[in-house]
Amino acid sequence: MNNRMCTLFLGVFFILAGSLFAQEDPLVNRYLTAANEQYTVGNYQRAYSYVNVAIGSFKEQTVPANVEVMAESIYYSYLDSLRETRNWGEFEGIKQKLIEFPWLSSERVTRLVRILNTFEAQETGKPIPVDSGLVPAGSASSGGAAGEQGTVSRQQNEVIVQSLYSPAELELALERVRAEAEERAQRINDERRQELLDTQKGAYELAFREVREVSGTNSRLITFALLIVGGICVIVFIIVIINLAVNLKTTKVQNSHFEETLKIVTQIASIPQSRPVLEALPPLYGTDGPVRMIGSGTAATGLPPAPVSAADKAEFEDLARMCREIGIQIDQRTMRKNNSKNVAEMVYKISQELGYGQYESTLFFSVALVYDIGFLEIDPSLLSADSLSENQKHELRNHVKQGLAQLSFVPEKYMSVFADGVMMHHENMDGTGYPEGLAGDRIPYIARVLRVAESFVALISRRAYRDIFDKESAVEELKTRPGLYDQKIVEVLERLI
Repeated sequence: MNNRMCTLFLGVFFILAGSLFAQEDPLVNRYLTAANEQYTVGNYQRAYSYVNVAIGSFKEQTVPANVEVMAESIYYSYLDSLRETRNWGEFEGIKQKLIEFPWLSSERVTRLVRILNTFEAQETGKPIPVDSGLVPAGSASSGGAAGEQGTVSRQQNEVIVQSLYSPAELELALERVRAEAEERAQRINDERRQELLDTQKGAYELAFREVREVSGTNSRLITFALLIVGGICVIVFIIVIINLAVNLKTTKVQNSHFEETLKIVTQIASIPQSRPVLEALPPLYGTDGPVRMIGSGTAATGLPPAPVSAADKAEFEDLARMCREIGIQIDQRTMRKNNSKNVAEMVYKISQELGYGQYESTLFFSVALVYDIGFLEIDPSLLSADSLSENQKHELRNHVKQGLAQLSFVPEKYMSVFADGVMMHHENMDGTGYPEGLAGDRIPYIARVLRVAESFVALISRRAYRDIFDKESAVEELKTRPGLYDQKIVEVLERLI
């Protein structure tokens, strides 16, 4: 009961905090709103992903107190959910983020991390040193088996966990988080600086002392010691070079994918469209026109329910109509005739084949019409340029983020799916895409289906530039790229054509 009341209180707090975001960066505001929505419905993983993008956008600026409260609460809830799922891979990722954003390590977050470390050690056999701070004082006897190996029993863990959920502690957490984050960040910085100075000083003193002791007895030991130090330095240097090479390879892959996409866009702009590629657009939701109902409409989506009242239906129809108009504007700006319509129609057909109903498929269709809305804020000359500088490439890539600021016409209840489509349609299945480098099922469905549909339409629209002469050849090309495209969606596409 106390947990539910706390969640309700935090939800109200975030809604009130949203009024403060409205006067800040629209992009950050959109992501914070999406994080709040996902947190409210209990989808802590998605809320965690959205809030990381938001707090990462502040960079060197001071993070507002209300943003810190939201981020700390999302981190705590996500960590708390891992007590059930035992997903230690996700747990390692959260700990890395806490190092990147040390001000999120509030007292309750720190204690919960310690408890999860204890659970992980019990299940994986990883030892926990008693002096590491992970085992509370007095929780294990120094003479028993637990004291000898630095671990605690499950019963003792339950006692530790129960101590986290005092109602008074939950009520005071929001008031203390700002001061606690600042104090902790300053303390960590001071400790790290002092630790570095102490380590350097100790290393120098040890080296000089050993040299003095050995120099008068055996010069060979000095040579041997120098060789060991040199070997360590070489190993460290090799590790650094390997890391740099891996990062450089990843960057090259991302640049290659981006340049390929850019070439496709440029080539499509120069090709006259002699005939429409796909069939006519589906009717607006709620009309009496015929609709091919392939799926059962029972697929789980996480979307808001279909409109029932006359007002909700009118709102949904207005949204679809607005998306059609904006799609035309995008095609005019990018010089890709009928691209938005063709991509949207393919997304609609694939969605129905996968089991989504008319309402869900029409909503995905609307998102597909405006997925490239960010290009409305990009200099159109960049789309037809023969070569681009690194800054210009970065500007083109940034269209996915700029697109979020253009979605003010979307009703709040549909904002999450529109934001996913606009922001993430350049993510790849192997994690080499942008802007977040998401992989596999962590990429939302709308982004994965847009990635396939956009590339398919591009391939069959640029026949004169590659050895692709029909739709079947285009699908075969997509099947050779499992690192980029969801192959289940590609299989559905192949059945449709």
